[in-house]
Amino acid sequence: MSLLIEIRTAYFIAKLGTVSAAAEALGVHRATVMRRIDLLEAELGLKIFRRHAKGYSLTDFGNSLVRSAETIEREAERFVGLSKMKHERLDGQFIVATPTGAAPTVIAAVQAFQQRFPEVSVTHKVISAIPRMELGEADICFYFGPKPTDPDYVVMPWMSFYGGIYAHQDYIDQYGNPASLSEIGEHRFALLSEDLYSPPNDWIRANVPVENIFFKSNDRHVVWRAVQEGMVIGCIGDHLAQANPLIHRIRIPVPNVKTACWVITHVDTHRTPKVMAYLNCLREAGLSGKFDTEMDLDVMPQV
Repeated sequence: MSLLIEIRTAYFIAKLGTVSAAAEALGVHRATVMRRIDLLEAELGLKIFRRHAKGYSLTDFGNSLVRSAETIEREAERFVGLSKMKHERLDGQFIVATPTGAAPTVIAAVQAFQQRFPEVSVTHKVISAIPRMELGEADICFYFGPKPTDPDYVVMPWMSFYGGIYAHQDYIDQYGNPASLSEIGEHRFALLSEDLYSPPNDWIRANVPVENIFFKSNDRHVVWRAVQEGMVIGCIGDHLAQANPLIHRIRIPVPNVKTACWVITHVDTHRTPKVMAYLNCLREAGLSGKFDTEMDLDVMPQV
C-alpha cells in the first residue's frame, strides 16, 4: 500500500508541476511529499525526478511511471464514481451530441443508461462542430477529425475508420469507373459541405472541377444514399462500402486516410455522476471500433 501512495504522490507532482501544489492536493506537508519520493526512488532503484533550481522534472523512467500512475488514478476515480452512482438517484436532462452517422452506435449506450437510470431524459443533437460544452450545449460529444486541443476538454479516443471514394455498380454500368484524373471530366461527383471533416471529400474538392459536382449535401447519410442509388461518385466510409458488394472504389488512386473519432466531455463536468454513468454504459456496450450502416437496413451487419 505504501508503494501505491508514493507512486500517487509522484503522479501529483508531475500533474501539478510543483511539490507544494502536490502537497496541498494530497493534504500533506511538503516535507512528506519529498520524503515519499525519496522512498520511492530508493525502493525502485531508479531516479524518477531530476532536481534543479526550478523544481522537479521527470526522467525517462519517471515519464513511464507517471503514465502508468495516470491510468491507475483514472480507473480508481471511475470505480469511486460508479460506487457513488449505485447509491444515487439520477434524473434531469442529459445531452449527447454526435456527427451525422455516429448516432446509431451510441443508441445502445443510451438504452443501457436509461434502463439503469429511467428518470434521466436524453436529448440527442446532430452536430458538425464541437458544441459549446461550457454553456451546457452538450454533456458529451462525439467528434470526427484531429484531436481537439482545448484545455477545458477531456478528450478520449473512441474509434478510427478509413474512408474512400466509391461508386455503385449501376453508376459504373452507365458511366464507367474512372482510372485517371484525365477522365474526371466525364463523371458526376457528390460533395459534402466544407464544415464536415472528411479527407476523401477534400480530395474531391481539390481535384474535381466545379462543373462535375452534380450533388451537394451537408449530411453524410444523404451522400451515401446518392452513391448507393447510382447517382454519383462520392466519399463514404470503407466499412459502409464493404457491407455492400455493389459498391466499388474508383480506380483513380486516392489516399486512404484514417479519421479518428473522439469522445469529449468538459473538465468541469467530466466526473459528474451522469457523465460517468454514460461513459460506463458506452464501455459496457462494446461499441468501440463500430460504425453505423443503418442508411440501408438490408446491409446493416448484425452486432
